[in-house]
Order: sequence, then structure tokens, then C-alpha cells
Amino acid sequence: MKSNPIVKNALAEFKENELIVASKLYREKLSGQIGEAAYYKTLQRLCESGELVKIAKGTYHLPKVNKYGIVPPSEKEIISAFTENESGTVVGYSLYNALNLTTQISKNITVMSSALEGLTKSIRNVVVHQVPLEFSKEITSMIHGLEVLQNFNEIQDINYSAFLAYTEQLAESFNAGAFEKIVSAKKYKKSTISFFREILNYYNVDNNLNEYLSSLSEYKHPMMEELYEATRIYN
Repeated sequence: MKSNPIVKNALAEFKENELIVASKLYREKLSGQIGEAAYYKTLQRLCESGELVKIAKGTYHLPKVNKYGIVPPSEKEIISAFTENESGTVVGYSLYNALNLTTQISKNITVMSSALEGLTKSIRNVVVHQVPLEFSKEITSMIHGLEVLQNFNEIQDINYSAFLAYTEQLAESFNAGAFEKIVSAKKYKKSTISFFREILNYYNVDNNLNEYLSSLSEYKHPMMEELYEATRIYN
């Protein structure tokens, strides 16, 4: 049990309910002090003793206890672990709601994060996808736009007036450098990029999106005139 004090000292640096990614902790703090097999065995024993709680594969937290028992990490605490310090952002219906594009909600929350080790992780109702980017303000803004455009046809009860107002904001905030970093790290459909080009051209914003598209292809997506007509009919 000599390994316990080493691991416990490392775990003591975490707050109650702060997520602990086992592989990251081992790699960054403990690989030179304890063998990997002994490390994971210690985590298992700490879970059995109630000193540590496993919330998902490879992910733990120190228990927070009240008079009713263990209080699991909240959605906010889970999301924070993967979005703080420009490490990620929330997308999906939580994003669409925040942009007032729809009043529909989803039971799951979707997050993109560079803090995730592995491609995907589900923790309670939060689903995290790995995207190797530094989520600066410019990067985050453009990812939000691309996510909205890519999923436009799937957004239930979309508010066309709000969407058109959003396209103007998206065009104004276009950043060619941020766009290039994003599409290098995450694949978006050509039709999504073409949709974005349609919006930028409509608002007379200089852009280089032709470089990502084929001049011989026709991409299926809404046209701005169609969207204005839909706004007149549905809103």
C-alpha cells in the first residue's frame, strides 16, 4: 500500500466534485513516482473505500457529501471541466437556445473540447467530443456558426427571423485565419462551407471560401432569398 500516499497527495490538490482524468493526472504528475498498474489499482481501492468516485471510464471525482449522501457533479461542473481556459465550448441545442434560434431543448448537452483525451466521452447527460483547438473568442464564434449552418435542417422549430439576424452577426465576425484553423482540426461538409460562403457573399464580406470548394460542384443548402421568404411565411 506504499502507493496510496503518493496518489492521495496528488488527489488532495483537487476540489470536491472537480473532475479528475486519470490518464492525464498520471502522465503529468505521477508517471515518475509510481507504476501505472499500481496507480490504477490504487484508484480502484480508493473507490471501494468511498474516498473517490468513478463517474465515467477513466474519470473520477472526490466525493461531495451532504446529509442526504454523495452529491454528484452538476452539469455546470462537468461542462466547466471541458470548457474552462479556452479549452472548449457548448454546441447543439444548448447553443441554439442561447442564440434564440429555437425553444426546443435536448436532454443531452454536447461539448467540443481540446481537454478531452480520446475521441468521445459521456458523463451523465454531457457528451464531449475531442476537437484539438484553442477555443479563443474568434475560434469559438466561428465554430458556433459552422455548427448552426451544418445542422440547420435538423434544428426543430427554427425561428427564421432570429436565424437571419444571426447570419448578419456571423458575417460581421468572419475571420479567415480562425476558419482555416477550424477546418484543419474538424471536418465540415462542403455544403456547410458553401452555405457559409452564400451568407458572406450576401453581406458583401470578402472571403476565401472558394478555396475549400469545387467550382464544378453544386452544393445543396438554403439560399438567402429563400430564407427571407421563409421568414415572411413562418414568422
